[in-house]
Amino acid sequence: MKNWIKALDDKVFGSGTYSQSYQDELIEIVFANIRPKNNRPYCIEFGFNSESLTAGTGANVGRLVLENKWDCLLLDGDNENPEINLHKHFLTSVNVSDIFREHRVPEEPEYISIDVDTTDLWLFEAVVRDYKAMLFSAEYNANYPLSAAITFPNDFNERWEKDRGYGASLKALKMVAEKHGYSLLWVVPCFDAFFIRNDLIDDGTGQICFPFEKWAQCTQLAFHSPLKNKSRANIFIDYETYLNTNGDIIESQRKAYPVCQEYLTATCSVTVLLKVKKILLKIKRLLKKLRLPNIANSADAKKRRG
Repeated sequence: MKNWIKALDDKVFGSGTYSQSYQDELIEIVFANIRPKNNRPYCIEFGFNSESLTAGTGANVGRLVLENKWDCLLLDGDNENPEINLHKHFLTSVNVSDIFREHRVPEEPEYISIDVDTTDLWLFEAVVRDYKAMLFSAEYNANYPLSAAITFPNDFNERWEKDRGYGASLKALKMVAEKHGYSLLWVVPCFDAFFIRNDLIDDGTGQICFPFEKWAQCTQLAFHSPLKNKSRANIFIDYETYLNTNGDIIESQRKAYPVCQEYLTATCSVTVLLKVKKILLKIKRLLKKLRLPNIANSADAKKRRG
């Protein structure tokens, strides 16, 4: 594993400048180490929920464009602003590559950010077949456990209802990435999973990124309210089953249903417990960064001294 990747584990990230969390800080570190390929580095972000790079929930590409002067393409189903190259398109797995070609996106852009709250996995799957970005990020659904490969259906008639029923699990996104020569580099908890192209970090050691189990701390976190309509638990797809059955939607939904029932429709008390778990994990990570002794170990040491 490259030293700069190992160092991420000791990094105490801030809150980011333009992004929703510390995504833009992480992106700066990545491109300080792998170096952009194009003469004018190029980034793409969709969906982009504002008409400005400094508004909305936060742009992952904000610093790249405003401070580093990268070229960009911004896409959204509702917003448009030609001054920042933001164009209004309703993206599907069928049309997304055509829209990229229409806007002359290079075949190897530096960075692509995906966050549409619904068909993120299917858009990722479609784009990565045709465009070999150095770095991808995709919003992941933090409600699911690490072992679940669940995704929103590839159906543009379905919409996010601002509850837990959105996007795809971390494992499902990882499966898409690995199929196309990418590895899970990092996870910004509750927000984005970052995937880097293997050839950019292959050091011949056989382990170029952290073990997947590391990211268990970023899953099973109730980040939104439970499904408003509990019957919607039956629309989601088990992506692993989908692949193994050559696209059997009925069987994939049947396999996903009990997982969605458990993690998308949890009661308020479960939500509170999951939030407490998230806080405790943050404290544990902070203690690790500060290299403070484990409380339990300290207590044992006192007993031995006594």
